[in-house]
Amino acid sequence: MGDLDPLGGAEDLTIRGEIETSSVPELLRSLLGSSETGILTLRRGDATKSIFIQQGRVVYAASNNADERLGESLVIRGKITARQFLEASKMIRTGRRLGGILVEMEALDPEDLMPAVEQQVHDILMELFDWTHGEYELVIKDMDPDQVLSLHISTENLILEGIRRSRSFSQVIRGIGDIDAVLVPTGTTEVLYKLELTAEEQEILSHVNGRATVEQICDVSYLSNFETCRILWALKVLGVIRRSGAEDVAAVGSNALEQQREMDLEAIVEKFNQMFSRIYHFLRGRLGDGVDGFMETCMEEVSRQYGALFDGVDLKTYGRADYEQMLANVADLPPEQRKSLMVAALNELVFVIQLAVRTRRGAQEEAVISGIIKDGLRRLGS
Repeated sequence: MGDLDPLGGAEDLTIRGEIETSSVPELLRSLLGSSETGILTLRRGDATKSIFIQQGRVVYAASNNADERLGESLVIRGKITARQFLEASKMIRTGRRLGGILVEMEALDPEDLMPAVEQQVHDILMELFDWTHGEYELVIKDMDPDQVLSLHISTENLILEGIRRSRSFSQVIRGIGDIDAVLVPTGTTEVLYKLELTAEEQEILSHVNGRATVEQICDVSYLSNFETCRILWALKVLGVIRRSGAEDVAAVGSNALEQQREMDLEAIVEKFNQMFSRIYHFLRGRLGDGVDGFMETCMEEVSRQYGALFDGVDLKTYGRADYEQMLANVADLPPEQRKSLMVAALNELVFVIQLAVRTRRGAQEEAVISGIIKDGLRRLGS
């Protein structure tokens, strides 16, 4: 993680390093995994920020940037007036903190104090995730609980939110390895339960199956390559996925051809889903919540011919058909038959949706849907 400080005291172990070689998200994840207690200080030029860690979890943060202190933060966000801040600042003494003084002055409600401190800490840390260079110093030591507030912050979601802010592709690609890397799920459900993943992040995670490369996942994702890689990096940092090793390659073995066929089919279904999703969002703007009923009626129409394939499948989740469910429904068929059946059924669904829009919504809306379908079929190569 860094270099040991040979001058460190007998009780306090100090580790130093460069942010370029170990990003802020990776540093915090390493501390979370080690359950260490101490203070992580990061410096970039004149800026210094300190993160207080208790058994691997972030409990507080401080900054030498005046605008990131509690009082200034409250004024900036309009929670207190400039006069209240100036008067309270004059009353700060040893043992008397600004937050407590503001409550005593009735400038701040008691129940608003901790959320205000949490927001201040959040802002300090979010800005820190933008750092791609600088130095860090970790002092592993016990902390006096009377000197530091212990906030209840989800370190996992903090790391996730911080990576969402990243605008550095070089940092992201270094984190995931390379675009030919194959990623596999770790099966760590404990972390997944704690994470507040968006629908897009869950979608990307669903494509991590131990067979697809980073590039292949980017190809089936409706997000940009950078956004897709950034999500993969976040999931990798948090230990939800990992890079495939030799043992994973050996496990694939003789099933490689079968798995490649499934990947090709999944990519085709994903392109259909991108088309359905665009249709769904357009119709939602016209029908509101009624779009789910509209899509369900179309699905029921197609299910008369392809019932077994669509068992347990609907278009209510952003207009997307569940590939894994469809695959399970026809798992007993040979690979080529599965592909032929699935593509035929999805083509029929496209036709039924277009016809339903024409008969129920009119020519103007059908023209928009036809444009979406034409573009979707072009992407499919049809």
